[in-house]
Amino acid sequence: MSYSQRKYKFEMKRQLAETLKQRIETILDSDPADDDDKLHYAVLAEIRERLYVKLIKNQTDYTISFTPAQAFALRILYTDYINNPTCYLGNKLHVLAVEVHKQFN
Repeated sequence: MSYSQRKYKFEMKRQLAETLKQRIETILDSDPADDDDKLHYAVLAEIRERLYVKLIKNQTDYTISFTPAQAFALRILYTDYINNPTCYLGNKLHVLAVEVHKQFN
């Protein structure tokens, strides 16, 4: 399977999906500093839209597949913006960041 075809599957509770969507929206409300940030923001916007669509269906558990670019954008979200494994969102994204690193490296 080629690199671009590999998806990263992540299971999350509704609260995490809502919290993640809100955090991404907060980041997207600011101006990106450079082209790297613009690229990251563009992929985060894709993730926000995917979460929005998932959250339309009211359920407690969700499974979402992310493209490699989206998975890395979430890893960067953790390492560059949150980087706190003791908060709820940080804890879940820390696990995601480690799994993404293992799957794609």
